[in-house]
Amino acid sequence: MKIPIRLCLPLLALLMAVLESPARSAESPWQRVVVIGASASAGFVITEPLGGEETTRCKLNYYLDAAITARHAPVKNLASTLMFMDPEAFAPLQVAAVAKGQPTLVIGVDFLFWFCYGDATSDADRAARFELGLKLLEQIHCPLVVGDIPEVSYATNTGIISSAQVPSETARRAANQRLKAWAAVHPQVVVMPLARFMHDTMANVPLKLRGRPLSSGQTRTLLQADQLHPNPHGAEVLSLGVLDALVARQTRFPATAVRWDPEQVYRIGSQAADAARQAAEGL
Repeated sequence: MKIPIRLCLPLLALLMAVLESPARSAESPWQRVVVIGASASAGFVITEPLGGEETTRCKLNYYLDAAITARHAPVKNLASTLMFMDPEAFAPLQVAAVAKGQPTLVIGVDFLFWFCYGDATSDADRAARFELGLKLLEQIHCPLVVGDIPEVSYATNTGIISSAQVPSETARRAANQRLKAWAAVHPQVVVMPLARFMHDTMANVPLKLRGRPLSSGQTRTLLQADQLHPNPHGAEVLSLGVLDALVARQTRFPATAVRWDPEQVYRIGSQAADAARQAAEGL
């Protein structure tokens, strides 16, 4: 008996949908990783204000690419060194760009930094701006890693930030408490302890890394002379810290999909950064 074409077409469409569904659901959670945030993520070296070899080596995306062994597209870096000027203007642009890319993972380890630091008239002003940063992050619906707010008032000694840009300890602690409460009701969010990372590096005390901790006396060297931004080795260690926080909280992201050897990650990441810079410069 011949089945009418008008009945075959809906059945064919249903069959194709069923066959495509497992493939879509099996997509790797590592497939499309996007970095958002400020200068620590974007790469910044004060002696290279317009960018350069060392600046490129400080970009987080190259070390994340090197560390993630699961099949994935090249990590996209949307972070901006201009965030300090006006986070309320630059951050929405990053979040809008994220939505267009349909990422499977977003990493914003320093995204919230300038929503607490920066010029402000009062603690209440900083709290209101921090809420705006959280509202922006609520537009991201995939797994998201964000860093908490570190205490980096010591960086005023180098002139990289001014004392007027540093929040009071009350305002900083309030921001971190708010972030903790906010993350608790957003299960896709992982908070990476950036504050502890910065404290331990400046204190030059042991830094815990999965598989290979850094011993006392080795950690201060992860920061540049401005005492705020990571150098290439610091970017590599920070990237591994981000991934460690992620796999510890999100079971969809297995630790077995990460290369945990910091020396290998640095070597592969820095080589990729150099190759990208040379390609961009036509060398």
